[in-house]
Amino acid sequence: SSGINAEYGMGTSYESSSAVLILPENSSKSEGQILKLKHPKNNQTCLAYLNKESKALNELLYLKEKFVSWFVGDHVLGDTQLGIGTPLDPLFLIIPYLIQNIDKYSPLAQILVDDKYPSAILLEDLVSESNLSLVADIKPSLDKIIKFNKEKTLNWLSGKVGKVASTMKNRGISPGFNSSLSEEEYTKYACGIVSDYISSSLSVDLQDRVGVQLCINEEDEKPAKRLKLSSAKDHDACKPAKNSVPKGKEKAPKLTKAQKQLASVNTKGMKSMSSFFKKVEPK
Repeated sequence: SSGINAEYGMGTSYESSSAVLILPENSSKSEGQILKLKHPKNNQTCLAYLNKESKALNELLYLKEKFVSWFVGDHVLGDTQLGIGTPLDPLFLIIPYLIQNIDKYSPLAQILVDDKYPSAILLEDLVSESNLSLVADIKPSLDKIIKFNKEKTLNWLSGKVGKVASTMKNRGISPGFNSSLSEEEYTKYACGIVSDYISSSLSVDLQDRVGVQLCINEEDEKPAKRLKLSSAKDHDACKPAKNSVPKGKEKAPKLTKAQKQLASVNTKGMKSMSSFFKKVEPK
């Protein structure tokens, strides 16, 4: 987007009664609403901001601080969280519902029925048939009758990986302090970012499709936890280091000069400190 705008909303987070939202410019010029949706990575609750006019959907991530105040216009707001909105393709949220209904054609409105997340039905209006055809087979109808297509989905996800990798390279973005990444390393990191919005099983298929392998954290089912990059050869990052010390055989720590002197003192015949303290029996 060409810029960002800050908005102030009520009841927009779980832990405070108000929040300051920083949103892309195209999402903050008209009325919007906060949606509770199912995260496509782990099926847990996530928050999104939907602009009712532009139909732009933004994932909301909150900065959680115990003592925070914000200046908004002429007011100082306490107990107010900061929410940052980033554009989110609604297809990522729709794919898990398609997979649940993988064996048959059904109207999208029926597929998106979710008692726990009733806002999921709103996703239908955010995608066109041409968008849906990128991840599903569609029968000609006014009701968007569709069925999940894995091959199309992997092609679409591969394209997302390519775009993320290209954007990172062109803008000089690199993880950590490594400023010179190979094409493979850019692809790996981009695949890790895209994998934050798909299931682990689909991520494995995506890795095979783009020709990389990610070393996955033990907590890989948590959103926003980036997948660690394995090394370029033989994925050494997934293996124990050769010079690692076996458990139970750790090297003894080095002693200071004072500790060495204390250890050399002959304590033969000396009483221990505990012998000077005797338990007093109650009378």
